[in-house]
This record gives sequence, C-alpha cells and structure tokens, in this order.
Amino acid sequence: MVETTAVKRPCHSLHTPQPPTYLPYDVIEEEILCRLPVKLLRQLCCVCKSWNTLISKNLKFAKKHLRMSTKNRYLITTRRWRGSKELTINSYPLDSIPFHSILTSNGTQLDYPEYISQRYLRHGLVDSCDGLLCFLINDHLVHIYNPCLRKVKELPYLDFPHFLTDCRYAFGYDPFIDNYKVIAVLSYVVPEKDQVCKGSEVKVYTLGTDSWKKIKDFPSSKAPHGRRGIFVNGTVNWLTYDDNSKNLTGIVSLHLGSESYQEIPLPDYKVNFNTLTLDVMRDCLCIFSQKSVESFIDVWLMKEYYVNKDSWVKLISVPHIGDSGYFSHLGGSGYFFTKILDISEDDNQVLLVFKELDKLKWVVYDCKNKTPVSSKIEDFCWVESNVYVESLISP
Repeated sequence: MVETTAVKRPCHSLHTPQPPTYLPYDVIEEEILCRLPVKLLRQLCCVCKSWNTLISKNLKFAKKHLRMSTKNRYLITTRRWRGSKELTINSYPLDSIPFHSILTSNGTQLDYPEYISQRYLRHGLVDSCDGLLCFLINDHLVHIYNPCLRKVKELPYLDFPHFLTDCRYAFGYDPFIDNYKVIAVLSYVVPEKDQVCKGSEVKVYTLGTDSWKKIKDFPSSKAPHGRRGIFVNGTVNWLTYDDNSKNLTGIVSLHLGSESYQEIPLPDYKVNFNTLTLDVMRDCLCIFSQKSVESFIDVWLMKEYYVNKDSWVKLISVPHIGDSGYFSHLGGSGYFFTKILDISEDDNQVLLVFKELDKLKWVVYDCKNKTPVSSKIEDFCWVESNVYVESLISP
C-alpha cells in the first residue's frame, strides 16, 4: 500500500480581505479618465486633490480628453418658445442613435447663465468649437461659454468706426498658437460733404488678451455674404459678392494663423445657381445650392481643403419641399427650406429643419428610397443649430 500525503492548501476566510490591486497613476490618467464624459469627470474632482488638479486645471489633459471625445458628436440647438423670452439649449447625440430618434426625444437641456437669456433677444449662436459656444449678444458684445463647465467669458466691448452698416462674426481655433479667435468683419459709411464713402475693417480677438486687434482688411470689392463666417481647418470662410453688381463671386478664406486671405472658387456647376449657402459638414467646407426656390438642393463637399477646383464633390441632392405637397401628409403644406442639419455617414438619411409661420418643423429624409421617414412639429419661433462636442476647455 502506498501512503499518500495530503497537500495543505491555504484556507481563506470569507471575511479575509483580498490584497488590493493598484493601477499606476499614468494608466488611470492616460487610459481611463480621458475617456470619461465631462459630467462624470466633474464629479470625480471630489475624489482627491490630484484628480481635481488634473481634471480642472491641467490643459494638457483637457486637450487629450478633447481628442478622445471628437467622435462623440452632438447636435446642439438654441431656441425660444413663441411668446417667451426664455432660451433653451438642448443637445442630441448624432452618432449613437438614428436621426429619427432625435424627433422622438426632447434631448438633454444644457445650463446657461441667466443673463445670456436676458440679453439674447435678437442675435444668435455664432458657432461651436471644441465645446465652446460663441454667442453674439448684440453687435458690440460677444460671450464665449462652455455649458459643461458652466463657465462664461464676456469679451471686451467692440467699438465701431463711423456709422456701421453691417457686422459679420466668426469663431474658430488657431492651431498655430493653440488658442481660439473671434473675427468681426465691419462695414461702415463715412459721410463726406456731398458724398458717402464706404469702408470696412476686420478685427480679431484672441482668448486671454485684453482687446480687439485690427488686421488686414477684407479683399477690395468683395463683401461677405451670410450671417456668419464658417470655420474649418484653421480658416474662416465667407461666400462673397461683388459690392457693385451684388453677384456672388466665390469664397474668401481667412487663415487664422497668418491672418491672410486667399480666394477659393465655387464648384464647377453645370447650370447656374441663384441660391447658395456656405456651411460645414463632416469637418469639410460645404455648399448648399439651388437653381431656383423650387429646385433640388444640391450638397457639395470640399473633401480636401484647399487643393483646387476639383476638390468639390457633389454629395447628394434633396428635393424641394414646398406648396406642391411633397411632404403634405406629414402635417401640412407650405414648407420653406431652412437648413440641412446633418447627413448620415452612409449618405442615406438627411436631417432637415423648416420654418412655417411660427412653427418649427423637423424632417428626416431617406435619400435611398426618396421619401420622408418621420417628422416633428414644435411651437418655436426660431432655432439655431451647430454640431457640438463636450470638452474641458475653459473659455
């Protein structure tokens, strides 16, 4: 008979604490915290002093968090209810849900300082960049606001030369100095004896400075068209028209780093277009064009900025929506096109917003089947919209 010796195994009580597992601090910072949403990070500031310093004061961490967050896009809307001065700012996730889900959701309402609503009566949201919202309070006053951090910066009052006739603003990021700039294109007249002389100035404000700075004037004989300049790829872009003939002539691009201008030609249309709108789509310069009020809306994308005229690619066409009743079964006739808000990555769905009298109407259009998918009607007097990402960037 062979004797066996029992092997003694360590016996752990259920109440015996297991040895703790430690993660290196750089792993927590580089692989975990930078991937979390801003709302959760703000709560984690209370865990310890080192996390509070990292999350609320470390600009390098804020920039890395921003790079990790750029794929989590939101549609942010600023709007007012009819008959009310109350402002609402809502965000809707664009990548995690289909477009038609936006129409069944009220979105997430973002906080904002009360005095923005009190002052925000006639003007609008200029642009959104890296989680910062640029509000035009009036022709002289601009606020930069991060709704995630609930921090706002009021820019210095902008004085105008002589008699102002027009003012166009833009907001964007200058990668050459790693900072943000607000651009104001001012048009004015100067009465001189028996004639009136026209003039213009372009001023720029860089976040963190104390004043506006005058830069090189807009190209001669050109005038910006549209309410705001479009930021893309370190530049601000305007459709322009000839100040004498009033015809659209092309696009003027202001390089934020060198603060110099270049002209960009329009797409090579097969037919003439009377209505053009400049915007940004998928981080590319974009043009919405129509031959007439009742024609299709063609969407052109400049996929490579700026190579040559062939950089423009026609992406899709969306049919005119008017009194003919194309979408009449969705809630009435008399739709007037306002804006294409977003296009799905497969180019099959388009999110549109319309204004009919005092009603705001949203429609999701299916390009593949050439039919509307769903719609929503809201009692708003107006709406502004931009693509937005959450960030820890402080204004």
